[in-house]
Amino acid sequence: MADEFVIHELQGSNVWAKDGERLGVVGEVHLDRATGEPEWITVALGLFETRQHFVPLAGARRDEDDIYVNYSRQAVDDSPHLDPDGALTAEEEVQLTDYYRQF
Repeated sequence: MADEFVIHELQGSNVWAKDGERLGVVGEVHLDRATGEPEWITVALGLFETRQHFVPLAGARRDEDDIYVNYSRQAVDDSPHLDPDGALTAEEEVQLTDYYRQF
């Protein structure tokens, strides 16, 4: 479903967990190396949270300014801590994919 997303429309969107809990607002959008399509978003999990958590767009759905992901807040909070600035390395993508595959 990520191919339906446009970067400028994603940034600033509200992100919701699978249980309906609001996670935060999209900070960064990271593209798939091969396709150039949005693959990952980052979100800070609270008003005073500075850490940006990576969340996959695979399986997500969009409803206007809202993005609904297939993961719980706890799963996102426990995700690997990676630097959201710059492109993800191949190793970082594998690490994130392996982590989210368990859910």
